[in-house]
Amino acid sequence: MRTTPREVNFVLEKIQKNVLIGTLLGDGAVKYRGKECRLHIKHSANQLPLVNYKRKVFRNITRMKVRKFKQKVGEKDYVFAEFVTFTNPEFTKYRNLFYPSGKKIVPKNIKQLLVDPLSLAVWFMDDGSAEYAGASLQTHCFTESGVKRLMSCLKLNFKIKTTKRLNKGKWIIYFPKKSMPDLRKIIGKKILKEFKYKLEPYSERRS
Repeated sequence: MRTTPREVNFVLEKIQKNVLIGTLLGDGAVKYRGKECRLHIKHSANQLPLVNYKRKVFRNITRMKVRKFKQKVGEKDYVFAEFVTFTNPEFTKYRNLFYPSGKKIVPKNIKQLLVDPLSLAVWFMDDGSAEYAGASLQTHCFTESGVKRLMSCLKLNFKIKTTKRLNKGKWIIYFPKKSMPDLRKIIGKKILKEFKYKLEPYSERRS
């Protein structure tokens, strides 16, 4: 990634904070570049609309255009899309919240952070998946206690009841069929059209 380190003074706008929270719960990362951090967005190329959306949200604090590249994962080559923002103490604060020991966690104050439907929508576009009767959030990178913390937050802040399931030895969050109307009502209009399918359980799709 050929970029020049650049630190710019700015304060994150409300929409930027909301997208950042959802991104950090999903596939995004804040990483050190010198003394401060910057946001790194990286998705598989089939999620390019989401990368472009995030690039638009953070357009005033990045000069990097979305870059597509190939990367070997295991024995296969995959195409990814990415961009990074400028470095800034604002991102360093979120680094300290989500990576207190270097590994991403669910912050203890997540109930004060995950409050806006847009954050939930971005997180769902990142890590959401349709299931047979409901939907899930692929929270494999978090511990069981972190997943429970997120479930409690979803119930308190969005009135959405969820359960947890083991998947590949890790806990994921499951939205049962009875919770799907509430989930759609809260985030449906904020989901990009290319990702609406994630809100459609397989049992409800037309053959």
